[in-house]
Amino acid sequence: MDLTAKQMAEEIKKYDQFVVVYHIRPDGDCIGSSYALGLALQALGKKCVVKGQDDVPPDHHFMTDSVTWDEVTDPVWISVDTATQERTGTFSDRHYKFCIDHHRNNNVDADFKYIEEDCGACAEIIFKVIKAFGIKITKQIADFLYTGLVMDTMCFRTTDTNAQSFMTAAELAELGADIYGLGRRHMFTKKPGRIKIEKYLQDSLHFINDGQIVTGVITQEELKKAGILLSELESINSFVEQIEGVKIGITIRELENGTSRCSVRTTGTLAADLMCKVYGGGGHLNAAGCILDCPPDEARKKLEETAVKLLSGELH
Repeated sequence: MDLTAKQMAEEIKKYDQFVVVYHIRPDGDCIGSSYALGLALQALGKKCVVKGQDDVPPDHHFMTDSVTWDEVTDPVWISVDTATQERTGTFSDRHYKFCIDHHRNNNVDADFKYIEEDCGACAEIIFKVIKAFGIKITKQIADFLYTGLVMDTMCFRTTDTNAQSFMTAAELAELGADIYGLGRRHMFTKKPGRIKIEKYLQDSLHFINDGQIVTGVITQEELKKAGILLSELESINSFVEQIEGVKIGITIRELENGTSRCSVRTTGTLAADLMCKVYGGGGHLNAAGCILDCPPDEARKKLEETAVKLLSGELH
């Protein structure tokens, strides 16, 4: 059943124990959203723990390490920022009472859903639910929400960014969120290893269709050389978007098992999620992802062929 933010808040308040689950290979939005929701539930007097198959990326430890979760015995499960049941990883077999998300074509099997498709960040709609709880929103909660907002909108530069995104930012600023510090930490400063990886990515770029399509690859060997983890590459997918004339930009990252995690960024009405759906993935209109069960070089060839079809209008 689809609910509004107020209805979702009222349904959630009926229960006492919760597990909030974020998606595999977590990013700033799912960490910020899930932790903010978990803290808000605790503020309501509920018991809560936030979980995910994969650990919180190191870049977020300065915020998450200070949070203490509860022991729960008979919890209600909530999926956050997750479009598919599979993306909850080792928790995909759980029964989800609630699902809060902002992706297209959400297929999580939950009793109650609150979804705003292509909303700038899941943090925006989590904020609405938390406000509907009627609790005092602390600086800690505001910081988590702003982290999700600024990272998923790429510092308010994505096509999904709208008036609501800016109004949310303004409200969070009034609540004490560290606008300057969080924005600078996540969207401006870079580790030396990140600079090295961007150079490897730049050297790997391959252009086709008169420069309208570009693909780039990051291998496991390059990650080792740069001394950086795969989980520390958030927002690197935007690198290909910065190239003038590119309409479809594809970033391929080799996973530890040799398969390829692929990110697609598009402009205008070109549907990145439609392209990724071919390979079992999905996401938003202009930003989507998928995993191909093959090495990066093979994944590049397949995705270039699919990108050509999308650009020519052959993909429906």
